[in-house]
Amino acid sequence: MSTDRVTGGIGPGTAGAEVLRRFIDAINTWDFDTIRDILDPGCVFEMPFAPGGFPRRIEGRAATVEFLSRMPDFIEPENLHDVTIHTFTDDPAELLAQYRSATRLRTTGAEYGNSYLVRARVRDRRLQRFAEFYDPVPLVVAMGGTVQVPPV
Repeated sequence: MSTDRVTGGIGPGTAGAEVLRRFIDAINTWDFDTIRDILDPGCVFEMPFAPGGFPRRIEGRAATVEFLSRMPDFIEPENLHDVTIHTFTDDPAELLAQYRSATRLRTTGAEYGNSYLVRARVRDRRLQRFAEFYDPVPLVVAMGGTVQVPPV
């Protein structure tokens, strides 16, 4: 059961939330034309906690679309769900989103799910920044790796 919602004030912040929601929906369907249309030419796409082998920062629309267009070979549609988008009253261009995924990696066949926190910026109906924070351990395990936790 999905509990998608947008919180925050009504007005300028709502447009940014709609753009971010369209971007998330486009990721879910691998709609690269919509992704390209939404991204600002100078956008920054970040995954600061990504495991080794993944870029942590990508600059520019072309590079971001190129990276994302390789994902369908790696992972089935992500099924991003339980999406909540928050707007900031002091700067409606800044957004905070939370969601979860439930999918399978094509490379290993393993199920993969995670929780995400995104900080985004939308100006002039273009996504300028998308910084996605997630726990890398479930991804590493789904890819066939292991994580050794020392005794405490």
